[in-house]
Amino acid sequence: MGAKEPGFQLLDVRAPSEVHRSAIPGALSLPILDDEERHAVGKCYHAKGNATAVALGVELTAPHREARVASWREAVAASERPTTFACWRGGQRSGIAMEWLGDPDVSRVQGGTKALRQYLMASLESQFAQTETLVISGLTGCGKTDFLHRLRQIVRPDVLTLDLEGLANHRGSAFGGFPAGQPAQQTFENELAATIHLAAPRMTLIEDEARFVGHVEVPEIIFNRVQESPVMILETPQSERVARIIREYVFDPTERSSRAVVRQNLEKNLNKLAKRLGGTHLKECLKALALADNEERWLSVDAHTPWVDGLLRHYYDKLYNRAVTRLARPIAFQGSAEEGLAWFAGNHD
Repeated sequence: MGAKEPGFQLLDVRAPSEVHRSAIPGALSLPILDDEERHAVGKCYHAKGNATAVALGVELTAPHREARVASWREAVAASERPTTFACWRGGQRSGIAMEWLGDPDVSRVQGGTKALRQYLMASLESQFAQTETLVISGLTGCGKTDFLHRLRQIVRPDVLTLDLEGLANHRGSAFGGFPAGQPAQQTFENELAATIHLAAPRMTLIEDEARFVGHVEVPEIIFNRVQESPVMILETPQSERVARIIREYVFDPTERSSRAVVRQNLEKNLNKLAKRLGGTHLKECLKALALADNEERWLSVDAHTPWVDGLLRHYYDKLYNRAVTRLARPIAFQGSAEEGLAWFAGNHD
């Protein structure tokens, strides 16, 4: 389903560190104070009060005022949608920004980004409570994310394919991090809520996820629904699962960095699983990984198959099978990805 835009352009004039902690999806970050200036103004406010702090802010930003106003003016001119300013609580910073810009067609958000976040989180609760959900499930490496993306190409406009791992920038396992890192918790929640709010879906297709995707936590209403909704279980040959894991966690990262860095990260992540994997199986995996670590073998699927196959069988598959038994969710479909696409198209036209 295609992405939708809100009906206005939002210029977020908070400092960069504030935006990092809780970004509003689609907003342009064009701060009126940078982090250093905001820190100084905050200290002044607590020591000498609001009027003195505002005067300090005006003084500190004076050398940059023209450039900052120009960036706002440029953003307003480039947008076909109406523009509105926002700071944290819709108070002084967005008010001063409006005054400096001097454009009567530009407004500000009452209550600021704090109010916007409250609205988004309330919308997440109400919208997700109304949507039908179908969970894409299956053993680790079976291609759930790829399948979700393929479904996106055939679904009706009122069906949302919700990629939690994409929003979290993490594949959801101990090995699943990306170099760019993950968003802050509130930023993840805001993006998730906005995606659901703008889609207002009749049905949501969602990958089977644990409570945490990397270090970000899935909101309770979504996690609970995943735990109880009907599932499409993908079945994939073991060799394909192993090859996919090797490509995603060995070959692709090696292209971005180096063999030495990737091996070090793999060893670190394997050791994180020591208790659940067991000492014997951990040693076998580490030994097989060491054997794969030479220039001629490293980019060979066969070289990594022993430790990846062992990791799947002795850890991830057992974890998944326990969850399946515990949850006992209704099975809507079980089979290959191609069969699953045909089944969905035939049953949800």
